[in-house]
Amino acid sequence: MVEHLFLKPAVPSSPLVSTTAYDVTLNGITNSRNEHVLKQLLVLPQDTLTDFELRPGQLKEDMVITPSFDFHSLSSGTTLRIGTVELRLTFHCEPCSKIKAIVNPKKVLHRRGYHSQVIQAGRIQLGDTVTVLEQRHEAIPYALADRIKWYLERHPVPIYAADLVKAIGLSASYCRAVPNVLRNRKDIDVALILYKNKQRN
Repeated sequence: MVEHLFLKPAVPSSPLVSTTAYDVTLNGITNSRNEHVLKQLLVLPQDTLTDFELRPGQLKEDMVITPSFDFHSLSSGTTLRIGTVELRLTFHCEPCSKIKAIVNPKKVLHRRGYHSQVIQAGRIQLGDTVTVLEQRHEAIPYALADRIKWYLERHPVPIYAADLVKAIGLSASYCRAVPNVLRNRKDIDVALILYKNKQRN
């Protein structure tokens, strides 16, 4: 069941706005800050808040639910129906340094919520049920190197590292990590990844 809903103001540093319902389009939540297509709604189970003694909204989630199943154990590509909206679960939300003042990022790993993509527009309101549908979509890897491989296999053309991490739903700060995480990955064509401080060959 849906317990809490939040709108995100245009300014990222502004507090979330609690609401009782919102309309959802294929671009995300109406009257809320647009996010990456793979991160349009961040869904968080109540047990994460309970276990870490957090308040609704502290982890910048779009909604809090009390599912009748182990939410984070669902596989990427799972389809949920919430209200009249259908969501494709994409990947777990990556704990970052921004939350370290309220919770240890390492302890909340794989428990900070699930990002999702809207595949059917509609309306979500407090009290709506959460249902897992039979429909399955392509899974998206969580680990950085695996997600890079996943992307390049589908788009085998040269791309700057900054554009690459953005395309896979991560912030530009991950650019610095790309060379190291790919150092021993012989299964990834690193020649496709360009860096702005280096000239193209």
